[in-house]
Amino acid sequence: MRKIISTSIIGFTTAIFLLSATVANAAVYKFSFNSFDAELSATGEIIVNGAGEVTGALGAISGLTNQTIGGVVSNPTSPSPAYSPDGLFIYNNMYYGAGAPLDINGLLFATAQNPGGYWNLWAASPGNYSLWESFGGSGYPIQESGTLSVTAAPEASTWAMLALGFAALGLVGRRKSRAPRLAPGLG
Repeated sequence: MRKIISTSIIGFTTAIFLLSATVANAAVYKFSFNSFDAELSATGEIIVNGAGEVTGALGAISGLTNQTIGGVVSNPTSPSPAYSPDGLFIYNNMYYGAGAPLDINGLLFATAQNPGGYWNLWAASPGNYSLWESFGGSGYPIQESGTLSVTAAPEASTWAMLALGFAALGLVGRRKSRAPRLAPGLG
């Protein structure tokens, strides 16, 4: 029994050390934008670095159009605002977490179906977000306002720890069931 406990403790300690050594300084968040008129939605994930800058985005836009979010347009002046390459949006790609996750400058991303155009998601006011599309520098074919929800997605290290815990419990349970059983004393 002592051997099982000490092996488990050593295994858990090693796993925690290895996972903490490999955890990147980034967080993943799931987001969901829904327009007030229910004509447009955008869902996916954003990756936020330790400085609060959104460095990646994946997902889909559906409703008025069906497009695949292909990534964030990097901000060369981060954390200060910058103009989109087509000059139609001001953005900063900063995530603020508490309260309003995005500010008035918001997040700029591109989609595979709109080369040369961009999407900007920003806070118009508390609880009111806007998602606009630019098209080849000639205007905004989609302009929607709605709500935005952002929740933290479990990190890979969290899933790894959970799997490791279940594996250890299975191993301990298996070893217990294999232990020889002695007949109770008769006397």
